[in-house]
Amino acid sequence: MSRQIAVEPLTIESFRPYGDVIQLEGQRNIVVANQGTARRANHVALLENRRDASGPALQSARPNMCLFSSAPRPIVGGRFEVRLLERHPFSSQVFLPIHRRGVPSDDPDRACYLVIVAENGPDDRPDLATIRAFAANLTQGVNYKANSWHSPMVTVGQRVDFAVLVWENGVPLQDCEEAPISPVVVDLRPSFKHLPGSRL
Repeated sequence: MSRQIAVEPLTIESFRPYGDVIQLEGQRNIVVANQGTARRANHVALLENRRDASGPALQSARPNMCLFSSAPRPIVGGRFEVRLLERHPFSSQVFLPIHRRGVPSDDPDRACYLVIVAENGPDDRPDLATIRAFAANLTQGVNYKANSWHSPMVTVGQRVDFAVLVWENGVPLQDCEEAPISPVVVDLRPSFKHLPGSRL
């Protein structure tokens, strides 16, 4: 029988073991900028390229600022099934949502993507006893720590575009390592109230 988990709210504190939540709300290091017309939150994420500190056996990497346009994943009965996690052993990875298709722009707090993470186990694979899922909205970005297991992007109900920053060198297992897992079912209710074909 598949393991089942519930979705949690995405907060700075709850996500800290896996990386950073990039949002203005809850930041403590806010200063006034631009002649008093803006608030600036400094150092909201730890950006890492660990290859330089890992010895000469690794090829150097360059920062890659890229765009992801992520189509919604299949949701059945208000649930999503996770079958694969991945990690970037030597780089953090930032996802910043920049556009959500088909949803009014005056609703930025509506959950639109899932952030699924797990700790590393003693066998150097995802520890499924620690797997968690968080509901994120358009005002929240995430920064996965280097070597942090996470699901490939899961958008819910509509396509979401992201700006992504990661250090890469073109060597597949150094850039991204994938791990098939026993299925884990994520119950999206009640965090996602507008699921297609569901009565929530």
